[in-house]
Amino acid sequence: MIDIYLDNLFGFFDKGGFVLYIVFGIALFLWTLLIERYIYISFEYKKYKNSLINELKEASFSKKFKEEIKKYLIEDSNIKLKSGLSFIKTLIIVCPLVGLLGTVTGMIEVFDVMAINGTSNVKSMANGVSMATIPTMAGMVVALSGILFEKKLELSIKYHTDKLYLEISKVL
Repeated sequence: MIDIYLDNLFGFFDKGGFVLYIVFGIALFLWTLLIERYIYISFEYKKYKNSLINELKEASFSKKFKEEIKKYLIEDSNIKLKSGLSFIKTLIIVCPLVGLLGTVTGMIEVFDVMAINGTSNVKSMANGVSMATIPTMAGMVVALSGILFEKKLELSIKYHTDKLYLEISKVL
């Protein structure tokens, strides 16, 4: 049963050409980074925030430094939350461009077939047209899905930063 799915998957990659493998690699890397950020926010950041609040409750600060300490802690937390976000955005931008590279390579194959056959045989050109459209589509799908989850991640980061600001304000 799984052999059928693997055959279909490898057939899809063969139709798309070598560029589709590059798009797939970028997609895996992009989703790994996105999942890592979501896991960090869900588990590690909560531990960090709780330990930070507990340390602030135990410490005593001069009144004139409280605002600077609050700004520093919020900015430090924001940096930790946004770690890797710019690279995620870069990968999202690169995906459609790599897909367009697939379009160019597919069209080159179409023109090669036309040059070899000397005519515009539709059946022989179909493979090149397929190779031209599949990587472009895949690059766009990866980029669009990445944009959706990256924007949700940005909203989550803003929410957690604002929430930390309120919690620190209560303690300080």
